[in-house]
Amino acid sequence: MGSFLRLAASTTLTALAVPFYLRWSGQQVNQQLDKMQKAVHFTPGAEPPLPPAVVAGAVGIGIGHFVVGRLLRLGWLEAAANLLLGLLLGVTVFIYRSEDEEV
Repeated sequence: MGSFLRLAASTTLTALAVPFYLRWSGQQVNQQLDKMQKAVHFTPGAEPPLPPAVVAGAVGIGIGHFVVGRLLRLGWLEAAANLLLGLLLGVTVFIYRSEDEEV
């Protein structure tokens, strides 16, 4: 039973973090696109389409997940499977919440 709780905790933490990250990263990308559109006449191609903070956030979620997995004494395969499951659940929650906000 202890193993199931560790697996569930690992998956749940990732599933909770992903919707917040997706909302934040979407806002960051929209701001970056606005910046790129304003700068298009003066410095074409100078602004990267994906801000470095968004990439760092994604890497942080991944590394954080594996750190928590190690703290919970999960193997690498279990942690990787939980990462995929947590991402799937998090994206599902994000999509479900976005559909509710559009209505």
